[in-house]
Amino acid sequence: MQTSRDVTTGEFFVIKEYFNIPLSSLRSVLSATHITTIRLILQYYTINKDTLQLPDKYLSTMISVLFQTHLVKDGSLFPDLAPLLTSATTSDILALPLLQNNINVRETINRNLGRLTMDQRDAFGLWYSKVMSLSNITTGDQSFIRDTGNLIAYLPFYNFQHLTSAQLLDGLDVLKRNTLTPLKQEFIAQSVIGTYKNLTATDFIRLGNLACLADPKDLLVYKGTETFSVIQNIVMNCSRDGLSLPSYLISNVLLNSTELKVPSSISPGRLAELAHLLPLLGVTFLQALTPSQLLEALPALNSVSFSPAQASVIINKISSVTTLTAPDQLKELGTLIIGVRTETLLTLTSDKLLSLLPDMAQSTLGLSPPQTNAIATKLWGFPEVVGWLDDADPLLYCTPLLSVLPRIRFLVNNITTTSTKHWNTQQSKAIFREVLNTKPNLVKQNLLSLGTLGQGVSCTVLQQHIRADSSPSAVRSILTFLRQQPALLHTSLKKCVIEELHQFDFLAELLKDLGAEIALSMPVSTIKKFTRDMMDTLRNLIIQDPHHFLLLPRTKQELLVDKIVQRLGMYTGVFTGEEFHSLGVMATFVVDEIFNQLDRNFFINNLDFLRGFCYSSSKMDIVARILQEPATFGPVKNWNQTTLSQVDWFLFFLPTDKVWDISMALMTVGRIERLFMSHHRWERGDVGSHCWQKTERTKFFEKQQLVLQFYLGFLKISPQSPIPIVPTCEILQTTAPSVWTSTSLTSMSSSAFANCLELMGQDPFLSSYQRIPVFQKVKQMYGPVSTFSQYVVSQLGRLALELSVDELSSLRLTEQRSIAALGTVSTWNNKQLAVLFAAVLNSTKQSPSQLDSSTLVAMGYIVCGAKATEMSFFNAVEFSKAVLWLGQLTLSCSEEQLGALVGLLTHSLAFGPISSWGTEVFIEIGVLAAGLPDMAMSALVKDQIEGMTAAAISMIPPNKFSVVFNQRQISMFSYEQAAAVTQEQIAVLSNVQKTALAMVLTPWEDKPVDFRVGRSLGLALSHSPVCLILGLLMLLIILSCPDPIYPGT
Repeated sequence: MQTSRDVTTGEFFVIKEYFNIPLSSLRSVLSATHITTIRLILQYYTINKDTLQLPDKYLSTMISVLFQTHLVKDGSLFPDLAPLLTSATTSDILALPLLQNNINVRETINRNLGRLTMDQRDAFGLWYSKVMSLSNITTGDQSFIRDTGNLIAYLPFYNFQHLTSAQLLDGLDVLKRNTLTPLKQEFIAQSVIGTYKNLTATDFIRLGNLACLADPKDLLVYKGTETFSVIQNIVMNCSRDGLSLPSYLISNVLLNSTELKVPSSISPGRLAELAHLLPLLGVTFLQALTPSQLLEALPALNSVSFSPAQASVIINKISSVTTLTAPDQLKELGTLIIGVRTETLLTLTSDKLLSLLPDMAQSTLGLSPPQTNAIATKLWGFPEVVGWLDDADPLLYCTPLLSVLPRIRFLVNNITTTSTKHWNTQQSKAIFREVLNTKPNLVKQNLLSLGTLGQGVSCTVLQQHIRADSSPSAVRSILTFLRQQPALLHTSLKKCVIEELHQFDFLAELLKDLGAEIALSMPVSTIKKFTRDMMDTLRNLIIQDPHHFLLLPRTKQELLVDKIVQRLGMYTGVFTGEEFHSLGVMATFVVDEIFNQLDRNFFINNLDFLRGFCYSSSKMDIVARILQEPATFGPVKNWNQTTLSQVDWFLFFLPTDKVWDISMALMTVGRIERLFMSHHRWERGDVGSHCWQKTERTKFFEKQQLVLQFYLGFLKISPQSPIPIVPTCEILQTTAPSVWTSTSLTSMSSSAFANCLELMGQDPFLSSYQRIPVFQKVKQMYGPVSTFSQYVVSQLGRLALELSVDELSSLRLTEQRSIAALGTVSTWNNKQLAVLFAAVLNSTKQSPSQLDSSTLVAMGYIVCGAKATEMSFFNAVEFSKAVLWLGQLTLSCSEEQLGALVGLLTHSLAFGPISSWGTEVFIEIGVLAAGLPDMAMSALVKDQIEGMTAAAISMIPPNKFSVVFNQRQISMFSYEQAAAVTQEQIAVLSNVQKTALAMVLTPWEDKPVDFRVGRSLGLALSHSPVCLILGLLMLLIILSCPDPIYPGT
């Protein structure tokens, strides 16, 4: 490395001018600059970089030129480039000259890696691997990692996996100070701990949390030694840090401790230390603790995530020695609030509720619908609530509209505070309407001051504002205002924005200001006409905010990505890693032909990254084929432990006959648990939770079930099949009850079975043949159904589907938590629903008119067990406060029953006559809109139709649908509403109605494509072109004429 000489002031004055070169000329100028001047430029930059404030593009261009032009000629320049390394692109890093063996270069990179992004670090690792042959690694000294330095941590796993156990143990300190992928962490742990059986306590302290990733059997060899206490502390720390650990590890290292055998003997201090383990120890352990133990440990328990059943055990015990509803005590509950009975919450006075709210904010998502309804309705029953909005804010999303309406005038008077809260769409619309009526000048002159109420703005007002000042800057301000709303914008508002802006010549300039949510509401037929630059802008919007793309229907996702890929020219050749990265979340939605061409090197080196994406059934099959190619991992029968770690839960993509080829010895209980745990983490994320359709999820579950049952010996396909194990409750939590056989579930110990009863009741995949024997065990443990406690009933969930009608009628449903456990089950038949409704009335000693809103919410699907005549006696106000929750359910009520429920909503103390309902009421009542009388539905105007949910549209009986909605109303549907129309409804529509529907689903100038899975409206409406044109002409003529059915429109 050359030493920089002192630079004169005159030289610096000249050098300074290099930083004023236009970006367009920078590359050519620097390429031609002499190396001596380049060094002076770098020296000047190092001294003055904070004051220069050069744009990122300038810096990335600068280092790109230096990498590609000057570094090739003089490698000694590299240390001078250190300040610029953060601006290097991954492609420039990968194109670096072969300087890997230059110690100055390596040390410069090692010193600066901590400042770089993970992509940049991985790029340096990949560059370094180019001279790293396998023999270099395996024959290297024990100090190989220490000698190489930080760079070693970022080698591709293909290289990393060849590091020896001795090298890994020696280089632990280097490895741990860097950011290791989960795969590398697991490899280090299993390699070191699996190889050495005599590691010291010091070795384990150096390993730290990495030890938790070892095979549990390798840790248990230290049981009985002094080292084991260190291992226990490490596993305890891993558990406390929230790391997902196999049940076998937790059970054998922590939960089998002698001190846990007698719970009541544990000191409160020690119980506090064990707080994070209590959910794993289960309800039987909690039931054995004393009230005084729990009360003293409460400060440590109130931030732990307990299940509702576990929390209720703790709450019941604490309430036996203290007044639970005392203000000071309520504040201490924290996450345990989910265990408080709804009936108790309803007794709270305003001061007690207020004391509870600040500490309860973190727990609102864990509360049940009856609990949130009880708290919200109670809170908004006090006139003073308008002054408590800061505390009430976390519960606004679940506050009934009817509770808010009487307070709207006061909310508008306090508009400064009101406009900062997280209202839902229907509340925002109601408040905005009042603002418009009482403060029209505020709306006209300062719309943007309305903050979070912007999601409630009407299309008419929005149009007026845009037309009043349609300059690009003014429109951008409105778009920024809409992008900042706290909830998803309603479809009608997005449609209004798109239609209004479509007329402007500068729409292309505004595209980036729309945000992903509004931009993705455009029809595909509009998007496909985008220029390359506009398509690139849309691509960037989606990458920056992928959530809205994930919410789209699958076929629209695929069509959209296809248009983007076509416009950006990605249809030929290898599907490179750079192209994959450039598409972000959309990368796995390309057509199968492109995905098949995915670069295999990129695939094998980025499996951790690739597991974060969404895969359709066909993509799963492609991934499975790639995994078995010779260039990747080869035949499944040759896979080893490291291969399985790399493949991870992609293993479930393999065809069944290929899965069986994996060695029995490799598929241990711990390995299978890790596969499930890894998949659960993906499934809980934004991508996983929005990825699969029902058929894909079912198919994947069946594969999981087959894998577990085969490798754990439940399917005796070969003589080598192991003896089936009896599951613990802990392993049911890391896998799922439904993947186990019913025999294995009923063979569980009574305490383990009791600990997992709640989990089994909530498992959506537990089939009837599994539920029947499981429920028999429930009866063996708890006695006849008529004697079940509220605590037991509250955990039954779907298990209760196996009760006979007589058993259902004998259930005691005295508490809302037990009613809610059965009310969330959607698959009851009509007879069962009627029996359950009667059981609720008999148990609570209430008549239909006495049922309050939280009880109706708890009843859920059971509401349809009431006769229409009984429904007519429901308290209209209480029912209207429950409709926010009930309207989200796909209720199995008959048309007569829905009509009776709608009748309640029209009460003068509820929402009043249907003709007065705005968009907000239709959003609030959800599916119940399907019960509107024929005359009322046929008279609906645009604002009202816009509020109808897609689920409500799909629930309207076909014959009624064809009568009440004429072609003009159908043309008002949003895409989501039109896509919800069922085949049975379409079958009875007239040609003109079908044409109106087709026009909504796709513009008339394109071939009609129905985005619903497996259906094409273009094929369903297979008229000749002449017929279609005539139908369109008829529709246009009708739409241009006044319609006598619509007075006031």
